[in-house]
Amino acid sequence: MGTQKQNHIKQINERLFLKLSSILEVLHNRKDEKGARKVAELYQKAQEEELTIAFCGHFSAGKSSFINEILDEKILPASPIPTSANVVKIRKGPERAYVNFFKGESLEIMPPVTFELVKAYCKDGDHVETVEYQYPFERLPEDLVVLDTPGVDSTDDAHRLSTESALHLADVIFYVMDYNHVQSEVNLKFIKELQEKEKKIYLIVNQIDKHREEELSFSTYTKRIHDSFHDWGLQPASVYYTSLQDKEHALNDLSIVKETIQILRQDKVEILPKTIDKALEQVVAEHRTWLFEQKEQEIQQNEALINNYEGEMEDVPSLYSEMSEKLVHLEAKTSKIKEEFILETKRILDNANITPFEMRELAEKFLESRQKGFKVGLIFSGKKTEEEKELRSHAFRHDLETRVQTQMDKFLQEHVMSFLKEQEFYHSLSFEEVQRISVPINVELIAGHVKQGAGYTGNAVLNYTKDLAHTIKVSYQKNVQTFMETYFEKLDDREKEKFTSIKEQVEHLRLIQEAQNKISSLYLLLEQEYEMVMDLWNENSLLPQTEESFQLVTNYTEKNYSKIRGDKLPSQHTKLTRAKEKDDVPKSVLQQKDGSLLIKQIEEACEIVSDIPGFQTISQDLRRRSAKLKDQTFTVALFGAFSAGKSSLANALFGEKVLPVSPNPTTASINKISPVTSSNPHGTVHVMVKTEEQILNDIQQAFTIFNQTVTSLQEAIQVMEKIIKKNDHIQLDSSQKPQFQFLKAFLMGYDEMKGYLGSRLTVTLDVFEDYVAKEEKSCFVEWIEVFYDCPFTQQGLTLVDTPGADSINSRHTDVSFEFIKNADAILFVTYYQHAFSKADREFLIQLGRVKDAFAMDKMFFLVNAADLANNEEELQLVSNYVEDQLITYGIRHPRLYPVSSLLALKEKQGESVEHPFLQGAYIQEFEEAFSDFIQSDLKDMSIHAAQLDLNRAADILTHYVNQAKLGEHEKEALIQRYNRSKEEIKNTVELYSNQSFSNLLEKEIQELIYYVKQRTVLRFTDFFKESFNPAVLREDGRNIKEQLSLCLKELGEDIFYNLSQEVRATTVRVENYISNMLEGWQMEMEKDAQNLESTCSLRKMEMENFPPFKVDKTYPPLSTKLYKQTAGFYRNAKSFFEKNEKQKMLIFLEEQFSPLMDSYLQENKEQLHAHYQKELEQAYQEVKNYLLQQVQEFFDGMQSALEQKQDIAKLELLQKKMEAFKK
Repeated sequence: MGTQKQNHIKQINERLFLKLSSILEVLHNRKDEKGARKVAELYQKAQEEELTIAFCGHFSAGKSSFINEILDEKILPASPIPTSANVVKIRKGPERAYVNFFKGESLEIMPPVTFELVKAYCKDGDHVETVEYQYPFERLPEDLVVLDTPGVDSTDDAHRLSTESALHLADVIFYVMDYNHVQSEVNLKFIKELQEKEKKIYLIVNQIDKHREEELSFSTYTKRIHDSFHDWGLQPASVYYTSLQDKEHALNDLSIVKETIQILRQDKVEILPKTIDKALEQVVAEHRTWLFEQKEQEIQQNEALINNYEGEMEDVPSLYSEMSEKLVHLEAKTSKIKEEFILETKRILDNANITPFEMRELAEKFLESRQKGFKVGLIFSGKKTEEEKELRSHAFRHDLETRVQTQMDKFLQEHVMSFLKEQEFYHSLSFEEVQRISVPINVELIAGHVKQGAGYTGNAVLNYTKDLAHTIKVSYQKNVQTFMETYFEKLDDREKEKFTSIKEQVEHLRLIQEAQNKISSLYLLLEQEYEMVMDLWNENSLLPQTEESFQLVTNYTEKNYSKIRGDKLPSQHTKLTRAKEKDDVPKSVLQQKDGSLLIKQIEEACEIVSDIPGFQTISQDLRRRSAKLKDQTFTVALFGAFSAGKSSLANALFGEKVLPVSPNPTTASINKISPVTSSNPHGTVHVMVKTEEQILNDIQQAFTIFNQTVTSLQEAIQVMEKIIKKNDHIQLDSSQKPQFQFLKAFLMGYDEMKGYLGSRLTVTLDVFEDYVAKEEKSCFVEWIEVFYDCPFTQQGLTLVDTPGADSINSRHTDVSFEFIKNADAILFVTYYQHAFSKADREFLIQLGRVKDAFAMDKMFFLVNAADLANNEEELQLVSNYVEDQLITYGIRHPRLYPVSSLLALKEKQGESVEHPFLQGAYIQEFEEAFSDFIQSDLKDMSIHAAQLDLNRAADILTHYVNQAKLGEHEKEALIQRYNRSKEEIKNTVELYSNQSFSNLLEKEIQELIYYVKQRTVLRFTDFFKESFNPAVLREDGRNIKEQLSLCLKELGEDIFYNLSQEVRATTVRVENYISNMLEGWQMEMEKDAQNLESTCSLRKMEMENFPPFKVDKTYPPLSTKLYKQTAGFYRNAKSFFEKNEKQKMLIFLEEQFSPLMDSYLQENKEQLHAHYQKELEQAYQEVKNYLLQQVQEFFDGMQSALEQKQDIAKLELLQKKMEAFKK
């Protein structure tokens, strides 16, 4: 390296140390301890000049094996089952081990430190967070540090956090993937996240020794892999294809990987400053998140205030001004309203002229009549005077009253009514009430104002009328005031309410404005604080290094370890093997009888009894038995995860390569391999193409992910083209990607396939593979049936190969429940080095739900690729692990067999195969057990049932012969008895009500559905943890509210999918319940019949399969309010996961989902009840008719024998033949 370049690097390093120490000091002063510790670790890393290489990847992809290979030591636990459960750091140095626990004091283990001890701590993911191991490795340079991490598919909060925490120190990441699982979404998403953090990533596709060139060319395989990376926008530094099993493999890049590590180490002087600077930039970004977390509660409180406001936020300032102004006006409004009313009242009274000239003239005459000495006439003057007084008083009072009514009453009443109407009090008021304001104009009023001695002319009259008018007006004023008091109080109350309401609104708007301003201020302040740190990262205003900054690095990186010698630690014991418990499988009590012989005997028996009265039903049953034995076929359903080797296993069973095999998703439709028939010779292939309605339904389902709806195929194609054009070059999320691939495949194949929609095609084997493996064709296929002649199908077996449970395409996982229910045998295949995925788990749980409901255990579980085991101990370890998992999923006593489909097929095809310890047992143990199941369980069951019918027919015929030999008196008595017994038995059958069955069924369904909810509630916490996990809720710039919405959506889908699966399993239990009820009834009827007539034997009717119940797939929608409320429980990842605030959300969601689950189950319960009540009624009638027919035929036969309608000698001859068939 030149001097100039060395000086340049030296300057870069000096600036880097200044940046690190400056940022460390700021973060420390702000008390961001997590960030400060990361910066201190980066400072220490820069000081030590160590290059850190991290190995990440999916569980069992070979991370630990790779590290062991690089070190040339088997230090890390490498196994096909999960092993590395924590972060392991390995470096060269004096022998030491440092163990950091999640809780408790850390350990520094002094020599001797054995590899086995280190492995034990590496496996303890529950207690140990990190393990650091130093050893004088020969192959590991001193300046190279190797990191091993847990599988990236871990949903454990602590594991995720510790892995992410450790990766910030990694300069280079080697991401290791299993050959068969490169396209796993878990892999692609994690690599994408690392790339977004600008980490240098090398991808390793490991275990390429699994590749089979004859099945798929390696160039095609690598092209598919690179296309997949391109689709996800991945740009790794390089992609390597390796094998640790077959190091001499022609395509093995293992040596190149090792060379790459050496090159990286040589370039560390240039690499380290760049990676440390990038890691520091990430810490600064995390510090910004931390800054906001510190103020998050304050921000959230203010945001909660804003979020609760239902109006538009931009209207708040103007609305606040408007409402404040309204409040000021409202404060004076009530007083003003009352004041205006009083003023108007006064104006009316003031304007009322009730003392005009005419009135005063009448007043004058009235006053005159009230003077002393007033007299009218000479003769009879007393009487006339009184009459005149009365006349003048009436005239004056009437005139005054009229004037008051027209000038006061009328206007005041209108004024009051108008006011009350305006103030909306009018509806509670009657006109009669308003009239109460009137002042009565009576004699007492006008006489009361007369002043004796004042006279009655001039001023006296004016003063009188003035006083009288004033009194009247004051009285009116008082009456109006008294009348209005109640309404003024109502007005005050109402306006007070308005005032209070507006005042509260104004206060609320003020608080909202304050909250907005406070949030803006906080954001501004926090951004300024963040910008200050970013300035330091951009090398502006760097702080000088001091003793304090050096001490900070020491304080944050030094750990207190409790020292102990390795040989003083408690011994670690790992149980690797255990005795496999096997149930004693009960063998058939009936010795196997040759099927062809039994068929011949049944056919002969049919000929013997067909013409004998009373044997019609027996003869029909025997013929059905014979036909079933002749055409004895069984359906074997093959299930398993994508790339578990299902197709390969099927080929091993056939002994030939019938199904296409590929490490990429292939089985996109249901494939049946059936025995040949006369009309379908060997090699015939039927392809059932979906109808236009079916394919449109698939498209509509895919469109929901893109928020599109269509009603026709042509419209769908137009929309599809727009979707593809819009999304073809952008990153899609996990739910959109498989549907997008389906839409692209549909468009690619539509022109070729559109003419075949709804058709059944007959093709040859050479084109069969295209319809299976090519998505542009397979997406149009409903099912394929291949008629193939081989030892497997010659046993009458049809194999149904189904889509993988966790395929990259979600459509592949839609496995029909009817296959589980109706198949005669179920094979579930898992791969030797693969853990069960979420899809596998849910499928296996479904098998566990129904396993015990079947009449026999028809399930077999196969661990494929057993040849990958390094030794018998490892194979046993994996088998035990799989068995434990199956038991966890509710599958008790699983029949589990390790197999190697690859080696088994080779052996069957005559190739020479050797294996260190399998020794030819590649599939034989399973095939023997499976053959025993077919022969002893399935076939013998049919043979046994047929033999029982044959025995019963012989016994009845023997009884006929014995009856025919009786004397005449005995026969006559028997005929009478039989007639009575027949009617009594028939009456017993007829009178048995179906209502009791119906009531029992309703109760059973109700109880089963109750327990469906209880079991789902028990799983709620697990579903919640899977949906709301730290792998998804990552604060890396993504919209966290959107992520929370996706989490809630996933939780809802998981909950209701689980409920729908539970309901499907319930249908099996309900059908069993109905069958058992009717079987019990038939046994009861036979017992009643034999109590009356001991020789009356009634056969049980064989129940046909019930038509499938369609489980409601319409899940209750989750409300917008629920999404909003759920998001309110999340403040930040640290509080949610580390401080366990997720518990509050969990409790809340349990409460919210409970009524939704009730609603969904109630609807399904009603549909279940309606469906199975109908089936029960139909089955009941069929059983009833079958019983009555048997009763009638039995007694008809007996009567025929007693009446000697049959030749006894002939009957005896036939009876001897029938007896010979008995067993």
